[in-house]
Amino acid sequence: MKRLFYSIFFTIILFFIPIEVSASAIAVEVHDTIYKPGNIFIFEAKIDSVSKNTHHSCYIVMRVLDKEMYHQGVITYDYYDSLPDDLAALDSTSSIDQTGFIETTEILENSKLLWIHPPRTHGFGLLQYYPFPEIRYPVKIGKKYKRSFLSFNDPLCQCTLLLRYKMQYLSYSQWKYQNRLVEICEQSGFAKSKRGSFSVTYRYNERLGLVEAIYDYNNEVRIRLSLINVL
Repeated sequence: MKRLFYSIFFTIILFFIPIEVSASAIAVEVHDTIYKPGNIFIFEAKIDSVSKNTHHSCYIVMRVLDKEMYHQGVITYDYYDSLPDDLAALDSTSSIDQTGFIETTEILENSKLLWIHPPRTHGFGLLQYYPFPEIRYPVKIGKKYKRSFLSFNDPLCQCTLLLRYKMQYLSYSQWKYQNRLVEICEQSGFAKSKRGSFSVTYRYNERLGLVEAIYDYNNEVRIRLSLINVL
């Protein structure tokens, strides 16, 4: 599993190129740090495959560590088939990966930017092809920007794969978190390639951070991550 995980970074090259396109000024104040060391974010994850007629669900636990890597914060992802009744017992609950491997990656959060590396193992490798969850402060509804992904000899098509995403902050709306409604900012993006279409929707809350991510690949595979708890 470790060998597979490391190969992601050596076979795929990412270019995240911020290009400002347009903006209409509806600004949000910069808020306190969301992803503090010690915090735990629990997501319900679902993968639906139309072509294979399969449905898979699990829980992804993101932990924020008190350390840095490449001048960024460090987070871990662990995957669970089910959650214990007492969430404090998560550390003692067996995860899906019986080898003890826990995915470790980075997060960047400051007064101008929140940028999260998504989970990319245990069936979620497809998320590597999408712009990582990102929000720039102050938020401006209508603002557009571009992100690009480039991979040589990509395993998805055995070719050079270039994806040019057009991203946009769409609107403010409400989203149900536990038993209450919270205000969220929604952004979406789309790219086309020789392998078909890629679309993504991200939803953020000023206190909870990323609350939902919806990924669609060519209308064949849909992945949804929904925040269900913060510890």
